Amino acid sequence: MLNRSARIIRRIVVSAVGVAVLGLGVALLALPGPGFLVIALGFFVLSLEYEWARRQFEQARRRAADLADQAAASVWSSAFTILFGLGMIAVGILWIVVETLPFSSPWTGGSVVFGGLVILSTILFSLWQAKQARDAGEPTPAELLDLKEEEHHRRVSATSSSTSAPPGAPPTSSTDE
Repeated sequence: MLNRSARIIRRIVVSAVGVAVLGLGVALLALPGPGFLVIALGFFVLSLEYEWARRQFEQARRRAADLADQAAASVWSSAFTILFGLGMIAVGILWIVVETLPFSSPWTGGSVVFGGLVILSTILFSLWQAKQARDAGEPTPAELLDLKEEEHHRRVSATSSSTSAPPGAPPTSSTDE
């Protein structure tokens, strides 16, 4: 009985924390801050209890890996992303220091600085990871996720095509007689 109660309490706590983090992420889409990353974190928390959230988290993780790999693949996009992250840090510092700016406060500026740091750390990690993979002659993380997804789709389509006709049923023809 205690084990069942503990599972119910865990599910309630994970649900409440996950929904709160998702809500914060949605708010950060409009406010200065790393909204997409916080939303992914919310799906990760919810994925501890819910399969639908696990699928959403995997989709967000694949998309983030694709975007990071695309940014790391081009010198221009890497340079733009780095400059954008540095610009966010500079704007955040201005929002902290210059009190006459609209919405100027340590909270606003700090969240913009945090977003810039997240962008910089993500692109630098992606560049390092892609370089390591290419130097070793291996696929990049985004390419690995794509291969895994293709394999999953092949397995699903093979399973659905093998279960579509009842066993022993004659093959169907495309012409009517």
